[in-house]
Amino acid sequence: MQKKLLTMAVASALAVPVVAFAQVTVYGTIDTGLRQEGKISTVAGGATNGSRMSVTDGQRTTNRWGLKGTEDLGGGLNANFTLEGQYSSDTGALGSGPTGATSQGLFQRKAIVGLSSGGNSVDLGRDYTVNFKSQGIYDPMSYTYTGVTPSAGTNTAGVRSSNMVTAGFRFGTGGIRVDYALGEVTANNSWGTRTGIMGDFAFGPVTVTGALSSSKDAATGTLTTKTTNFGGKYDMGALTFRAGTSSTQTDGAGKTPMILLGVQYAISPTLNGRVGYYQTKFESTGGAEVGKSKLFIVALDYSLSKRTTTYVEVDKRTLSGTANAGAVGSPMDGATAVAVGIAHSF
Repeated sequence: MQKKLLTMAVASALAVPVVAFAQVTVYGTIDTGLRQEGKISTVAGGATNGSRMSVTDGQRTTNRWGLKGTEDLGGGLNANFTLEGQYSSDTGALGSGPTGATSQGLFQRKAIVGLSSGGNSVDLGRDYTVNFKSQGIYDPMSYTYTGVTPSAGTNTAGVRSSNMVTAGFRFGTGGIRVDYALGEVTANNSWGTRTGIMGDFAFGPVTVTGALSSSKDAATGTLTTKTTNFGGKYDMGALTFRAGTSSTQTDGAGKTPMILLGVQYAISPTLNGRVGYYQTKFESTGGAEVGKSKLFIVALDYSLSKRTTTYVEVDKRTLSGTANAGAVGSPMDGATAVAVGIAHSF
């Protein structure tokens, strides 16, 4: 009812007949809280550090807003679209980051149009990579608290790709998804391209998934970057275990293998607990370890309703080598933080 009223309001404001919006859904999330952090570098190199108190932006649930719709074309075929952008709830700015990175685009999160039939689909535009989708299945926190954890941005082949063609096929309890991002480099069609494939299969309470992407640089087309993901989850009802690994490596560059482990427990219908562990290594071209980052996080979510959740989380980082470089404003080795907040979806 509220979404219908919003549709009518938008249509009235634009002086457009309401029927033009009949199949469009307006949706989004807003998540804001408070976060207290310790051992934050105050100078380059981390020679000195101090604590920081801040109003958080999308700490548990990334702040987003969007439009989506489906049209029944008959015979089980549907036309679909999604336009999704991001904003900073602490400042109101469009985009993400301290000032709102509007240069990312109004709908930088997703902009796709396509066709679907049953569990099969083909989409065109900007969308999530197969690596991101695969890692989301075994991410310890189920891609919540992405404002704290590294998994959404590490070893996911860029999280999203523009200029992409994506096809998904579902069969029984499994599925395969492939994507191809065009580089759009004149006279060099293979430069800047990325090709990916993923699969996920459920065997009773166990789900396994894997993904592989291979991309070429847009400047010369000679450097290849490969991103791999493999993991799974074991659903025991109220208790769910997740574990996996991922890695990214570029020709002539180092490697970033990551291990992910987590447990989720539904304490009650409204109270949910999560524990997650993330270990990321930074390796040189010769395979030697030059840095390591470890993150341990514990969180409790309490559902006030189907759309509103309050939460509290505590996290601690262990950093060494290049991971403890001490950029101004970054956490140092041994940094701990505690945060509370509220997230609402509409």
